[in-house]
Amino acid sequence: MTLFGMRAIAWTFTATPPRRIDSRNPSAALLCFTSRYQGWNWSSGLHVPTEWRPTNSRTLFVLATLASKLIHVIILDILHFHLQSLSPNTFGSPKGGTIFTVKGTPDFRSTYISLISGFVVYCAIQFMYDGCTVFGILLFQQNPTQWPPLFDHPWRSTSLNRFWAKGWHQVFRHEFIAVGGVPMYALGFGRVGAVLGVFTASGILHVLGNWGLGHEFEIWAVGGYFIIQGVGVVLEGAWRKVFGCRVRGALGWIWTVTWVVGWANLLVDAWARAGLIGSAFFPDGGRPVDMIRKLL
Repeated sequence: MTLFGMRAIAWTFTATPPRRIDSRNPSAALLCFTSRYQGWNWSSGLHVPTEWRPTNSRTLFVLATLASKLIHVIILDILHFHLQSLSPNTFGSPKGGTIFTVKGTPDFRSTYISLISGFVVYCAIQFMYDGCTVFGILLFQQNPTQWPPLFDHPWRSTSLNRFWAKGWHQVFRHEFIAVGGVPMYALGFGRVGAVLGVFTASGILHVLGNWGLGHEFEIWAVGGYFIIQGVGVVLEGAWRKVFGCRVRGALGWIWTVTWVVGWANLLVDAWARAGLIGSAFFPDGGRPVDMIRKLL
């Protein structure tokens, strides 16, 4: 509902009406259900990852997508099971618990848990996107080019800017820019204000999403994580102005991992205390881990 609200605001106050970039007739349904607005004028500046699947064959494209779906669901469950096994009576259970050994103090163990949790989130989103891709192509006979890759190797990012603008998914990009970035820029806060506005909008979406699941209103832990990511992007901009070069290379990769995963301690701890790590994604006996055990 929060996303729909943001989308309604974005559509209401847009300076330019939506129109198709290609020659196809516009579809109201396609516009309503699209995520990244690829093929529409609202996708200006959007990074679309390079396609790795064969788009000239619908059958081969679907098979490649199904293979991706299978691989990601297996990795998802193995990593999720591993996280739950680290503390089955606390954060590994539905009742939840903190990931910190000393309350509120991140350490190597909690950072490791945060890193693995990030891969779980990545696999879960990719798994669901693969399912939607197959559904759209087989049921609605959509063209494979309408379902480009969602992620662009976020683990290879050598800057926060690359991670959040290209590596991670851009599903909410237009809404965050319209609701958070554009107003801040219009108020005279410049690029810095626009960047922080975008990440604040992201924080609001995730805070309300966490609260909507019946958990606490974790403003600092959940919302603060995304705002601090915006601060990191602003710092990279300052670095470029002072030193005349972008953040990149091996040191840039270390910086990116440290900032993304380090601050994730607070976010993942909030999820863990809410019992999300201990939640069941599959019915009893239907976990891929259980099936692998039977085969072994």
